[in-house]
Amino acid sequence: MAKPANGGTTGTTPPPSSRNGSGGGKGSGFAIALVIILAIALALVAWQGWQRLESQQQRLNELAQQAESSASQQAVSDLESRIDSGEAERDEALQGTMGELREEFDSYRSDVDETLGQVLDQLSQEQETDDRDWLHAEAAYLLRLANQRLQLEGDVEGAAALLRTADARLVDADNPALTTVRREIANELAALDAVPQVDRTGLYLALNAQQERISSLRLSQEIEERAVTSSIEQPPTGTFQRQLARFGEELKDLVAIRHHDEALEALVTPEQESYLRQSLRLVLEQTQLALLNEEKELYDASIDKALELLNGYYDTTREATQSVIARLEELKQAEVKPELPDISASQQELARFIENRYESRGESGGDA
Repeated sequence: MAKPANGGTTGTTPPPSSRNGSGGGKGSGFAIALVIILAIALALVAWQGWQRLESQQQRLNELAQQAESSASQQAVSDLESRIDSGEAERDEALQGTMGELREEFDSYRSDVDETLGQVLDQLSQEQETDDRDWLHAEAAYLLRLANQRLQLEGDVEGAAALLRTADARLVDADNPALTTVRREIANELAALDAVPQVDRTGLYLALNAQQERISSLRLSQEIEERAVTSSIEQPPTGTFQRQLARFGEELKDLVAIRHHDEALEALVTPEQESYLRQSLRLVLEQTQLALLNEEKELYDASIDKALELLNGYYDTTREATQSVIARLEELKQAEVKPELPDISASQQELARFIENRYESRGESGGDA
């Protein structure tokens, strides 16, 4: 037999079947490993795909929620716009309705007033002559007297009393056509009640009291009266120098030297003092006269003149003088002549009522 080519020991060649079995085992193991790797890769890919799907689904949900929220906000905004528009239209309609109602009410009130006036005029014209005419005439006389009392005398209380008496006469007349007259009387009584009361008697007595106090006040300058006396009882004797020296000593006793930084005012003589006090008394009497005559300008001017004399010539450092000045300034603020209202409307209304009655009677007599 021939030797092998590699020079190894001669042996038996293994059978083909056993060699093929070992190669097949290795191939099947590799295939299983490849399948596992593929399975793991597929699982990983599937897991990543599922994660992406979840993320996309979540994003879609968020977008859907945002869309729903935007739609809700838009709907709310649209609803608010519609509500505001509706409210504006409602307010505009309400204002228009209120304006129409006001116009209708004003027209209705005007018609009612006009109708009431016509009815009252007709009542005053259609009434026949009766015993109440003298009540109407008495009320007219009282109203005229009240106007004269207020205008000529300024007597507010007296005018109010006359108005109340006239109103009582109209009540006794019991005539509905006199309603307008009584309404004017009520308005005039209210106006008279608003006029401030003036206590002229009290003011007059207060001015008189200040006049008495002023008579005891001191002037700012004392009346200086000095009697000039000399100690020379006998004619001088001796030499001329001795007589001159003695005369000089006597002259020193008669002359007093005073130093003043300001100019001296002239001394008030007794005659000037009497004239000053008399002038101040006349000024206060003029103030009282202006009070009684209700002359406010003269009243104020007289008090100002009295204050000027007191501040200029009397000792204002004394408490008594200050008290008089303060009291006069207080009296100056008093209302001497208050503004008086017009109370002639009731008189005119009653005169028109009486005139309508007489016209109605004349027409009735002419028809007869």
